[in-house]
Amino acid sequence: MNCSNCGTYNNSQSKFCIKCGSALDTTNINSQTNVVNQNNDVQQNNYHETINNVQAVSSVNVNTAPLNYFMYLIAILLKPFQCYKEEEGKLNNGKTAFILTLIITVVMTVLNMIQTIISTVRVASYSFSSGYTHSWQWDNLKNIKWLEVIGKNFIIYACIILAITIVFYLGSLVVKKELSFIKSLSISATSVIPAVCGSMILAPILGMIWEPLSVVFTFIGFVYSLIILYEFMNNELNLEKDKKIYFNLVCFGILVIASYYSYMKLIYDLSNWLVK
Repeated sequence: MNCSNCGTYNNSQSKFCIKCGSALDTTNINSQTNVVNQNNDVQQNNYHETINNVQAVSSVNVNTAPLNYFMYLIAILLKPFQCYKEEEGKLNNGKTAFILTLIITVVMTVLNMIQTIISTVRVASYSFSSGYTHSWQWDNLKNIKWLEVIGKNFIIYACIILAITIVFYLGSLVVKKELSFIKSLSISATSVIPAVCGSMILAPILGMIWEPLSVVFTFIGFVYSLIILYEFMNNELNLEKDKKIYFNLVCFGILVIASYYSYMKLIYDLSNWLVK
């Protein structure tokens, strides 16, 4: 700040000129400082508002972006809970839930079809000298009823996912907890992924190396699926400890009973078909 009397430069905090002793006018300086401070505050507010808007837009874009189904299937096996929380907003979408269910059902049907082909053409024979040997008889493929096998398996696998969805959805209504049918469908389809990988991919391959490995990986796959189903459903329902135990006990009990009778019915129908 310059002195109005002699022009000497003085510190902005000084009240009198250091040379001539004249009183300094600090009114303009203070007002200018206030204006500068106000401008800085406005700029900071605008900056933070811009950052918030960018984050909001980014969040909307992430939630509305289509689900990468292939990466989702892999990530569920490696980091299930983290992957689920990151994609949770997309799984609330009805289209995404049905597409995910359809993809998993188709994959299960295709894998089952491959297993059927291998078991049909790979014929085992036994002799006292060499023991069990296997040969590939491709002519046996003509005995497979392709449309019947594909259609029946597709319906069975779709019904499994739908049954899990319905049981937990109706259970949530009983305990008066809000759980949308679409979210329940997404969780049910997601929980099946480890069982498919363990029992229909790893078990057949490793079983050719050593038979017990087939049983081990089938068991691991189903246990992994049950844990995911248990954790994801409880994360949505947020039940108290005792109620959570009884709720899951009833739901899993219903699924086990339904699976048992469905399996026995399937064996009965298969035995009748073989007799004919």
